[in-house]
Parts: sequence; C-alpha cells; structure tokens
Amino acid sequence: MTTSLTAPTDAATPDDAAPPAARHPAQEAELIPLLRSQIDAIDAGIARLVAERARLSRRVQSARIAAGGVRIELGRERRIVEQYRDSLGEDGVTLGNAVLRVCRGSL
Repeated sequence: MTTSLTAPTDAATPDDAAPPAARHPAQEAELIPLLRSQIDAIDAGIARLVAERARLSRRVQSARIAAGGVRIELGRERRIVEQYRDSLGEDGVTLGNAVLRVCRGSL
C-alpha cells in the first residue's frame, strides 16, 4: 500500500478570497489570528497523528521481533524518507527522519 504525503488542497482559507495585493493592510492584519488558529489546529493534528504512528510502529516492532525478525527494517525506512523528500523536497528528509526517530526510537 502506497500513501501520499501531500495535503488536500480543496480546503478554503481566507487567502482564497482575493489576492493579498487586492486587500487593505488592515484586512491582512485581521487575518493573522485566524490563520494562526488554523496553523495551531494543524500542528495539534500532526502531533496526534505522529503519536498514533508511534503506537502502531511499536506494535509492528513487537510483532516483527516476536516473529524472529529485526526491530527496524531499514529498507522500509528509506522508502518512507523518499516519500517525504518527494512531497516536501530536501527539508522533507529532515522531517521524515525526525518522524521515524520519534516513532521507532533511536537506532
């Protein structure tokens, strides 16, 4: 099963209404708290998803060890990091490695 790391783009945000140049600076300033609130909600969602991913990763590690395998499958981890790179560029590599480290523990 292959999953995509790209975010949905159909969600409307205040900046969809008019280009920034068409809005007054006061209107732009009023958007800041709303946009920050949306960012905070996304960050909370990311944290919840990473925690869920870590729980699942621990279950996979336990099952793999119980089946006589190794705790970490480096080939799979390389593919995961490649997905982050493909979706987010080189900064995705750093993020992908951080997610893996949080979810599986240190090597």
